[in-house]
Amino acid sequence: MFSSDTTRRPGTRGFTLIELLVVIAIIAILIGLLLPAVQKVREAAARIKCANNLKQIALATHGYQDANGKLPPLYNEAPGDRGSIFFRILPYVEQSALYSGATNTPYGVTVQDAYAPMLASSGLVAMPAARPLKLYLCPSDGTGPDQGLWQPGWYANEDPSYWWSFSNYGANFQVFGAPGKGDVANQTNYPNMQTSLTLASISDGTSNTVFFAEKFRQCNASGATYASLWGHGAWNVPYMAEFAYGDQSGTVGYTQMTAIVGVVGVNAMFQVIPQNSPACNPMTNQAIHSSALLAGLGDGSVRTVASGLTPASWWAALTPSFGDLAGSDW
Repeated sequence: MFSSDTTRRPGTRGFTLIELLVVIAIIAILIGLLLPAVQKVREAAARIKCANNLKQIALATHGYQDANGKLPPLYNEAPGDRGSIFFRILPYVEQSALYSGATNTPYGVTVQDAYAPMLASSGLVAMPAARPLKLYLCPSDGTGPDQGLWQPGWYANEDPSYWWSFSNYGANFQVFGAPGKGDVANQTNYPNMQTSLTLASISDGTSNTVFFAEKFRQCNASGATYASLWGHGAWNVPYMAEFAYGDQSGTVGYTQMTAIVGVVGVNAMFQVIPQNSPACNPMTNQAIHSSALLAGLGDGSVRTVASGLTPASWWAALTPSFGDLAGSDW
C-alpha cells in the first residue's frame, strides 16, 4: 500500500528582526556615503551654471558696445533712457521682448524704462525690474527666494506676485560707473552713473579687469535688510547690484544715496562668510561657492578667485585703467 503522506517540503524561513535591522543599517550607511557625492555633483553643476551666467552677462556688454559705441552705464535716469546696466543688456541676453515692451512710461511711448507698467498674465501690471530672470540668479545662493524681495508698489494695479528681482551678479562701479566724478559734493553720480570707458580704452586690459562678480542676493547688515536687485536704481545704492562704490584711487568710499559707505581699495576685498551672516556687507562681493568667488572679466572669460588672493590684487583687478595690475597670486 502506498503511504497517504505526501513528500514534505522544507518550510520557507523569513528574515529575523536582527537580519532586517542589519540590512537597514547597511542601506543607511550606503546612503550616507552617497549623499556627499551627490551634493558635490549638484554643487559642481551649480558652479558651472553660475560661471556660464557670468560669461553671458560679460559678453552682453560687448554686444551693447557694438550697438552703442560705448560700454553700458551702471545706471542712468533721463527722459528716453531709464534703467540699470542689467536692464540695458536685456536685448543681448535673449530678453529683447522684455526690453522692447517696456515703453509705457511717464516720459512717453517711445522710450525704454525698467519701471514701465507692463501687462502681466493676470491682466495686472508688473515692471521689468520685478521679473525674476534665471540668468541673474545663482542656484547655490539661499539668502533670498527666486521670487525676489517685496512688492515694488509703484502702481495701483500692480500684480502682488511680482517682487523686486534679485541678481547674484554685481557690476563693477569702477568700470560702469563714474568714479572720477566725485561723491556728494558734485552730485554727479546720481541719477547718472555713466561710464566713459570703451573696451579699447581699458588700459589695464580687459583680461585683467573684473566686470561682474558674485554677490549674495540679500544681506542682513546692521539690523537692516539690503539686497542686490538687478533693476534697482541709484536712489538707494545698497539695493543695487553693484560693488566698488568709491573713487578710483581706492581711498574714498562714496556716501551719496547710501546708508552704508561704499568700499574701495583693500577694503573692497570680497567676503568669505556663511550665507545669512550678519557680517554681510551689501557694498561688496560674497563668495557663494565654498571659499572661492566667480568673477566675469572684461574679455568674457570667467575666473575662479581663491580666498587667499590678497586684497591689493583684488583691488587691482577692479580698477580698469589705473596702471595697477594684480600680483602673481591672481
